[in-house]
Amino acid sequence: MPRTSPRPQTQVRQAGPVADLGNKGLRTKTRILREAKRLLLEKGYDATTINDITEASEIRRASFYTYFTSKQDVLLAIGHDAEEAGIVAAEGLRRLSVNSSIEDVARWVEEYFGFWDQHGSFVYAAFQAAYADPELREWSVNAEMTGAKILGQALLKLRGGKRLPGVDPMVQGLAIQSMMERFWYHWRVAGAPVKQSMVAYSIAHLIWASAHAEPAG
Repeated sequence: MPRTSPRPQTQVRQAGPVADLGNKGLRTKTRILREAKRLLLEKGYDATTINDITEASEIRRASFYTYFTSKQDVLLAIGHDAEEAGIVAAEGLRRLSVNSSIEDVARWVEEYFGFWDQHGSFVYAAFQAAYADPELREWSVNAEMTGAKILGQALLKLRGGKRLPGVDPMVQGLAIQSMMERFWYHWRVAGAPVKQSMVAYSIAHLIWASAHAEPAG
């Protein structure tokens, strides 16, 4: 699943019913999506059922199908918001320059984890669902590599465009997004005992060191 969840080359579209829902219907749909995101993070994609979602949303199962055709449809609907937010999160680092400070990078780290706090449930659920869904798996790979490219370009920009021999910025971008994804999971979901006040600056140092590394030898 995409670590930054940017817009993929292969678009994933919601296949659910299209209707003029009205204000009440929009509120119900929003509640379904909110509860689904919570359940997907707590239980995972496979263990979350439509009944779980309807019970948490306090609606009848029949009402669920007014808004969605399946559990996968719910997942894809959540994904639309994650795509847009992921683009903003990734581009935040690429907007920095060689003149930016480590404090600027630390502020980006905080913003990036804000994206994960809001959309991490979708990323993890989509990663699980991708095992059995070739279309979703293709989307995940394309999106992940797009995110790696954005972050790799950001590192290159931070070092003033200087390319290091034998170093692929996209590989570095993929490593950074993977590291931050797993850190977020251990910190926010698994409850690793780390001090929140130390997180952003500590990770910013890793990114800063990677951006300003000198050629080996």
